[in-house]
Amino acid sequence: MISTPMSQFTTRAAAPAPPHSSTRNVSACPQTLGVCVFAWHRQHVICGLRRNGGKINSLQVAKQTATDMGGAGAWAALVVAVCVMCSEGEGGVAPSTAELYENELGSNDYLKVGRSLNLLPRFGFLSLSIKVFPEKDSNYWLFRERTVEVFRKNSYWAVKNHGQPSSSTQSPRRPYDPHFVVDFCDNVQDLLTAYFDNFYIEGVPEPHRIFTSSISVQATAKHLGIHPTYLRSMYSFVLVRLLRRNSRATLDGQLALTSSFKSATSRIRVGSTESVNQFLDQYGTHVITEYEVGDVLYQVYVFGNRTYWDFKNNFAMSTTEDDLIRMERYFSPSHALYVGNVKLASGNPHFEEAVQHRLLEVTHFRLYNSIFQIFKIPDLEERLEQLDGQVVIGLKLEKITKIVPKSPERHWLGEILDNTLSLFYVTM
Repeated sequence: MISTPMSQFTTRAAAPAPPHSSTRNVSACPQTLGVCVFAWHRQHVICGLRRNGGKINSLQVAKQTATDMGGAGAWAALVVAVCVMCSEGEGGVAPSTAELYENELGSNDYLKVGRSLNLLPRFGFLSLSIKVFPEKDSNYWLFRERTVEVFRKNSYWAVKNHGQPSSSTQSPRRPYDPHFVVDFCDNVQDLLTAYFDNFYIEGVPEPHRIFTSSISVQATAKHLGIHPTYLRSMYSFVLVRLLRRNSRATLDGQLALTSSFKSATSRIRVGSTESVNQFLDQYGTHVITEYEVGDVLYQVYVFGNRTYWDFKNNFAMSTTEDDLIRMERYFSPSHALYVGNVKLASGNPHFEEAVQHRLLEVTHFRLYNSIFQIFKIPDLEERLEQLDGQVVIGLKLEKITKIVPKSPERHWLGEILDNTLSLFYVTM
């Protein structure tokens, strides 16, 4: 997935894009999505506006180190780019499911590129086995979905790209990005699309559906830090995120299929749905080709229709530092109908203790939490970087049919898989 900036602009001087710039493939999106994105840097940003097939726009953000401006000056450093809406089996004998999955369930070690998984049993609530939201009871797991090896050992490997290490010599933890990512979301669909913007699941046009469509409104609202009422009615949202990128892995190598996988494909019979179901039960629907893990601090602001469009249009028309400074008022209860809780996606139990009341701001005698306080309190940023925990912040899954040798059986497998994914997508 390659991001191709269509335009670039800056307040001071250009700088190269960071190696961890987020990209994604959304060519499967059925319609133009109403999500606007811009980057908010505590010091300086450059934004590149990208249009992918006319479906959705995103930003590629780069930074330039500068003196810490703080206060109102930090708001003036905002540069806005507004989106235009637009191990093998023996002798070919198929191993049992128990043998394939032995000792794998619940192990973070099995979040590996080159392994396959079955999305159908958890379609609609995949967040129960792939951690993307904070969990109340247990926060020290990352991935507990069963995966299977489909490539021979030593024929594939992961190309890993780690984030920039912390400047502190006493901590190997990765720092948070030096900028906020802010998404303008016209409705609930856009809000969930923005949260999962670094996820691509082939055959599923809107990846968030596979994670949340079967979860209750109350649970989804709790994950987002807002009241359920706002997910049931016509409101608009602004999602603010601060990411910490720990590592990214991408599949590479001279891929060679295991003999057990080849044997399983040979048992697919054209015209037999049962033979396809047996294959999918054994080897799953998708192969993990890329993933990224880290953590996310985020906050959701809820707006009424008129205020939201004023806010969105004002940012589109902002050209001076004074214009940008005036935008601060929108991130407060004086303009937002509801200011959500600041959440940490990993759900570290010490998060509340770390922030305590330090995120509080006041306006018109009303107290509220603001995620933007983080960069205004240097020691708070350092303390947050000491918190353990991570979630999956990016994932790319490709259909298993891509690795099956071309044959009538592959065509039949693809037909059944596509129909099944479409059926789940529409009905869930």
